[in-house]
Amino acid sequence: MLMKKTTWMLGAMAILGLTFASCSQDPAEGPGVDGKQGVLMLSLNGKTNFVKTRALNESSYNNTDNYTVVVTDKDGRERLNCKGSEVASKMPLTMDIGGYTVKAFYGRETAASRDEFYVEGVKSGTIKADQREDIEVVCTPTCGRIMVNFNEEMATYFSDYTVSFSGTEALGSETLAWLKNDVEPWYVKLNEGGETISFTITTTAKDEYVNSSNKEQVATKTGTFRLSRNKGYKMNINPSYTPSEGGSVSIEITIDESTNDKPVDIEVPVDWI
Repeated sequence: MLMKKTTWMLGAMAILGLTFASCSQDPAEGPGVDGKQGVLMLSLNGKTNFVKTRALNESSYNNTDNYTVVVTDKDGRERLNCKGSEVASKMPLTMDIGGYTVKAFYGRETAASRDEFYVEGVKSGTIKADQREDIEVVCTPTCGRIMVNFNEEMATYFSDYTVSFSGTEALGSETLAWLKNDVEPWYVKLNEGGETISFTITTTAKDEYVNSSNKEQVATKTGTFRLSRNKGYKMNINPSYTPSEGGSVSIEITIDESTNDKPVDIEVPVDWI
């Protein structure tokens, strides 16, 4: 078992904020004067720091007009169901006293995708008679993002190299493949508390770099690391060449994660097979 210390650099996949704020209203002039209703005033604010890619239209996630907003009352009845672009025109929203739930969402949720993901936020509260309710709903991706960066020197020593990922609940028995020429990330659905994902790196050494002691041309390296929602992970893979009879070449792995620009060292278990 080889333990590789990795550096996680924060920054990619930050929180999409969805803020619902209220404005003041004189109870005597608005709904709820009979003591059975209150007022909810909503406004939307969204932001994402996902790294832009050719496959993913990030601007659509930044545009809160695209979001769907649903408000239900204590009995589960819909009191509002509209696009974010329509919210302002629906205000103020009169609600019966009692519990309510606000849900905001955008995108489509899949086990893994390279060109889309899903964000959602849910907030519950209580409407009080003749009062306004101020709430904030934080909408975050239900996925983690994975990228692989093969050092350009890999082509010097290996004729082929790939990575496969597996092991999350949503993937089930499926495997995600990252080929040596891939550039677009995988967005992988995760449980709310995060999940451990497994990886397998397969390399095919060029003839002149096959270890003379065992003549193994194809080598496999496996390991695991922890994935969290709303965070991006980059696996950096570099060749490690030790001149010897026949040439001995291996690989080194680091995993970078971004969150708040604070470096965090973790240990990732890695095995040679």
